[in-house]
Amino acid sequence: MKSLRLNAIGNALEYGYGALHDPDDLYHSPQWLTMDEEVGIARPFSVVCLPDNGPPAVAAAWGLIVDDAAFWPFMRIDTVLSNLLEKRKVPQTSSTKKTLRSLMPNAYLGALRGGTTRLRVDPALPAGVARRALGEVLDGVETMARGEGLRSVACLYVPAEERPLRGVLHERGYVEFGPTLNVSILRVPLTFEDYVAGLSWSRRRNVRWERNKIARAGVEIGLEKLTRDLSEETLPLEAQLYHKYGHETHPTEMARVLHHAVIEEYGKAAQVITARSDGALRAFAAFIQVNNTLYSRDAGFDYTWQRKLPLYFEVCFYRAIELAIRSGARQIYYSYAAEETKVSRGCDLHPRLTYVKALDRQTSGELLSIHAELANCAPPGASAGKTKAY
Repeated sequence: MKSLRLNAIGNALEYGYGALHDPDDLYHSPQWLTMDEEVGIARPFSVVCLPDNGPPAVAAAWGLIVDDAAFWPFMRIDTVLSNLLEKRKVPQTSSTKKTLRSLMPNAYLGALRGGTTRLRVDPALPAGVARRALGEVLDGVETMARGEGLRSVACLYVPAEERPLRGVLHERGYVEFGPTLNVSILRVPLTFEDYVAGLSWSRRRNVRWERNKIARAGVEIGLEKLTRDLSEETLPLEAQLYHKYGHETHPTEMARVLHHAVIEEYGKAAQVITARSDGALRAFAAFIQVNNTLYSRDAGFDYTWQRKLPLYFEVCFYRAIELAIRSGARQIYYSYAAEETKVSRGCDLHPRLTYVKALDRQTSGELLSIHAELANCAPPGASAGKTKAY
């Protein structure tokens, strides 16, 4: 086996990446990765593992070269670990902050969106061969990273159940941290009444009250196909959401480019639940259905108008669940953030672990010290970054 570094997902497709793709996985799909490359948030790369007799590839990874100027915090290893330290209430000394800065620039592996990192491998491979193939991919990434002068390689959001990948990462000296975040997934019931019945008594009462309040306010809840005109209506509301949660700026042009690409690629599968008052858009939640999964995408709210109406729950949950039931989706993938709220509305949490390998000995040792500090502050029952083999 050997690894081959490529510059874009289109090149990886020539070596068989498409056959490795899980058709239910939106954010690792060639179509979506192509759109992420078009947005231009960072410089992409692909690495494929080829068998001795040549293509097609038996394993592959897509990623981004993330430099010190990268603005999106969820793809920066220094920010992800700093947030974890803050969450665990571990003091960040000047030495700690220096170590985190020393991890940048960084090779980020896996999908940019959705909070899940996967390396693709042919499911027909025997377990031992699959591990070798994953190791070859990582070897190719690390060789590329050293050649580019990068300081670390990271898989930021590995599912806890991905035991083969976790084992290979451990064997190659990656340090495990986390859970760094949780992805929220809602299992779609047969009827909306079944959904409500599965909630607590107080939550069932809240659902009725929230929906009645919106109806009495004369807000029209609709389902609209994503168009360029609707995109222009949603962007200011999305920007308000960004500002509410501490982002100084909203990448409006990047979002516009992505919206246009979604319109071209997904058509009727890209739908938007809207809340309008007097014709004006007051809130929205965008979704894309891929086979049996309804993926929650962008959302936004007019906080200058909202009038304390529970529009978030209506457009992001109640109408989305009704949409999923009608369309035959079996689950709604809500990605990360707002975990307590999502659990309160029936979601299950799926932990994601961060793996990072510093590419110089000194930073590697300092990273292990941070790992040890976190291990001592782990919440009860949570993984703090075990380093045993899997």
